[in-house]
Amino acid sequence: MAILGYFEGVGTTWRYAQRQAIAEMSRSELVEWLEFRGMACYDDESTSLLRETALEDYDEEQGNTA
Repeated sequence: MAILGYFEGVGTTWRYAQRQAIAEMSRSELVEWLEFRGMACYDDESTSLLRETALEDYDEEQGNTA
């Protein structure tokens, strides 16, 4: 589980992220973030889908699931 906004990525590297920053990422930033987290991204996926996925991942890691 992530602690205080720190997330483990591929290769056990860590990065800090805030939810608001993820919500404001460009498409290329979202793809880079999701790939860092170990997810595959495809050209036919909408930016809104990528953003939704990134935010759901953030919330799950932070224990903010409904």
